[in-house]
Amino acid sequence: MKNSLVFILLFVGTVIGSIFLPWWIVAPSALIFTYFSRTTALAGFFIPLLAVFLAWLASIFFYDDGAIREILGKLFQVHALLTPFIAALVGGLVSGLFGLAGALLANNRR
Repeated sequence: MKNSLVFILLFVGTVIGSIFLPWWIVAPSALIFTYFSRTTALAGFFIPLLAVFLAWLASIFFYDDGAIREILGKLFQVHALLTPFIAALVGGLVSGLFGLAGALLANNRR
């Protein structure tokens, strides 16, 4: 129950926060949510990774007009269909690492 609540809060927070705040807001939010929920280290990494990955992937497919696909496709020199997955994976990894840090900090505090 605790892990699913963290997932939902991070997912919704990422979608809403990405509208008003810079992209890196996923990092401190993942750290804060995993710190206060006291998840395990494994869950602290994978829950934020999946939440932000899915939120960014959905945002790119539903709200983007093709700009991210075109810009990242040229930057990474890959097909435009792969670029949303690359961008979502980058955001997921950043939030996963910060979520792991939050979980380890909370477990270290005990």
